[in-house]
Amino acid sequence: MPTGTLFRYIALRTIFAVTALLAALSFLAILVDLIESLRFIDKFGGDFGTALSITLLRAPSIVQVMLPFVFLFASIWLFSELNRRAEIAVMRSAGLSVWRLLGPAGFVAILAGFLMITVTDPLSTRLLAQSEVVKDNLSGKSSSIVRVFGDGIWLRQRQAGNILIINAHSFDRARSALTRVVVWRLAPDSTFLERIDAPDAVLSGHTIEMRDASVRAAGDDVAKKTPVYAIDTVLTPGDLGERAKSPETLSLWKISHYEALAKAAGLPTIRYAIRFHELCVTPLKLFAMVLIAGLFSLRPIRSGGAFKLFMLAIGAGFFLYVISEVAKTLGESGIAPVALAAWAPSIAVSLAAITGLLHLEEG
Repeated sequence: MPTGTLFRYIALRTIFAVTALLAALSFLAILVDLIESLRFIDKFGGDFGTALSITLLRAPSIVQVMLPFVFLFASIWLFSELNRRAEIAVMRSAGLSVWRLLGPAGFVAILAGFLMITVTDPLSTRLLAQSEVVKDNLSGKSSSIVRVFGDGIWLRQRQAGNILIINAHSFDRARSALTRVVVWRLAPDSTFLERIDAPDAVLSGHTIEMRDASVRAAGDDVAKKTPVYAIDTVLTPGDLGERAKSPETLSLWKISHYEALAKAAGLPTIRYAIRFHELCVTPLKLFAMVLIAGLFSLRPIRSGGAFKLFMLAIGAGFFLYVISEVAKTLGESGIAPVALAAWAPSIAVSLAAITGLLHLEEG
C-alpha cells in the first residue's frame, strides 16, 4: 500500500473513531450536566428552559475536558480493530514500523489539539462565561462583580437599593487594602447621588473602610472631609481573586493580557498562568494518549490477553490525568514551578510510551 494511501486510511479511521466516541460521550456528559443544572435551578427558581440553556452554554467546555479520553478510547478502538482483523500483522510483515502506524493518528491528535486551543476554545470560553452570568443571576451572586482593566480594579454592587461603582488602582494583599479608591453611588435609575475619594480603603469583615475620605454629594459645590467612610459589602479579601474573571472563561488569546492586568492590580495570578500552560500542552497531551493506546493495542493479541491490554491502556491514560491534576495542585500552591507542573506529566508519559514502543519495535 502506498505511503500516502496508508496515511489517509489510518487518519480517516482515526477521525471516524474520534467523532463517533465524541458524539456518544458528549451526549452522556451533557445529559448528566443537564440533571445538575436542573438541581441548581430548583434551589434558586427557574424552569427547564433555563437549565437547558445553561447546559448548552457549558457543552463546548465539557466536550473539551473529555477530549484527551476520547482520543485514548478512540485510538484503543482503532488499533484493536486493526489488530483483530490482522491488518496490523499484514502491515508489520510488509516491513512497516510502528511509527508509520502511529503517525497518522498522532498527526490527527496534534492537529485537533491546535484547533481546539486556537479556534474552539475562544468560543467555548465565551459561552462558559455567559453560563456563569446566568447562574450568578439566579443565585444572587451578581450583586457584586469584580473586573480588572488597564486602569485598575472595578467593582459593582448593590447596597440598600442603590448601585455602587468602585474603582481602585490596586489591591495590597498584605494589608487587605485597596489603593487610590473612587466610589460612585447611583440611584436605582442610575441617577448620580455622591462620589467618595480616598487614598486607600481597608476590607474589614464585610465592610470597606475608606480613610481620609472626601465626599461630594449631588449638588454640592465643595467636598466634605471625613476620617472614615464605611461601606457595607458582600466581598471579603479572598473574594477579590475568586470573583474576578475565572481562568476557565479566558481563551489562549486573552489570558496572558488579563494575567498582566491582574498582576498590576495586585490580584493573585497563578491560576491564570496554569491555565495558559494547560492550554499550550493540549496537543502534546492528546498525542500522549495516542502513544499510550498504541503501546498496548499494537501488540500481537494472544488468547485472553486483549482485555488485559485494554485495561492497562485505560489505566495508563487515567494515570496521566491523575498526575496532571496533582501537578496542577502543586503549581497552584507554589510548591512547583507553574510551567513544570503543566508540562512535566505529559512529557514524562510520552517519553515512557515512546520507550515502550521502541522496545516493541525491536522485539
